[in-house]
Amino acid sequence: MRLLDSYLELGLVGMARAAQEGWFEGHYGAALLAGYYMNQEHDLPRHVIEGIERTCEAFRKLKPEWFAPLDQEEEADPALLDSVIYRLKQNTQQLRTSGHGLALGVLALKALKERPDLIRPSIVSGLVELLKRTKEDRPTRYWGIANYFAIRTEDVASEVAPYDTTDEMAVRTFDELHTVIPGRVIDGQRYHFAGEVVHSVTHAQALTELERFGYGEMVKAGIANHRIQTYLDRQRPEFVLEDEVKEPAFAEIFAPAYWEKTYSDPHALKLPYAALDLLKKLPAEDRTGAERNLCKLLTIMD
Repeated sequence: MRLLDSYLELGLVGMARAAQEGWFEGHYGAALLAGYYMNQEHDLPRHVIEGIERTCEAFRKLKPEWFAPLDQEEEADPALLDSVIYRLKQNTQQLRTSGHGLALGVLALKALKERPDLIRPSIVSGLVELLKRTKEDRPTRYWGIANYFAIRTEDVASEVAPYDTTDEMAVRTFDELHTVIPGRVIDGQRYHFAGEVVHSVTHAQALTELERFGYGEMVKAGIANHRIQTYLDRQRPEFVLEDEVKEPAFAEIFAPAYWEKTYSDPHALKLPYAALDLLKKLPAEDRTGAERNLCKLLTIMD
């Protein structure tokens, strides 16, 4: 049995226990889940599998208490899944934290649906707390926007044409990868320019997963939020273009040059997982170019 095979349970447990320290910390357990599902859903080369395990084991060493074994006496209660779904629905009501409530929460939902024996009070309570926290954000997250909470779809209509399906959302998401700019501190505040584009990919993929699960109303609301996110992600001063990543260091997600490293950023696994799934929604003739542009984000991953 490979380490990867244990990452569904470990990822869920890690996400749930991390909630006490903040929603961002849920990324580490989510990275294990992303690695697990990449292996389940794709024929991964050996070097990719080894790279996933190496980075995931580094995450486990950061906070070993998050990934300690479960109390085996705690019983599962499938009815508790409703509280996770409710919190996901709350996260589709408005855009917050770049869609992290869905990017993290849908991974957890996917794992719980596969392993209903893990729908346990301690896990669910942690996930619910994490999803509550993903709705807390600073209104000045995006450059030049005083309060992004106030932005509505009608405010972005002139810049971002409507899209209503997950197929079109996937196309639009990859279209935004033509310009990738690393994050930067401006006037004392950090703006996650490339990071926000990463989040548009993980947000879009989470919505496509919700569609597969049959949550149509949540998907419809989420697509509207994703369209607002697309507008917000474009906001940047002209002078940051001097940092643009014009050429990726490699052109394929499975490139050995990417997977030979051990990463500190959990998005190093979450982004490839989301992108591999989302690429399948593009016309076949467009996938090579889209993947190449996606690799601009991978090129600057820490």
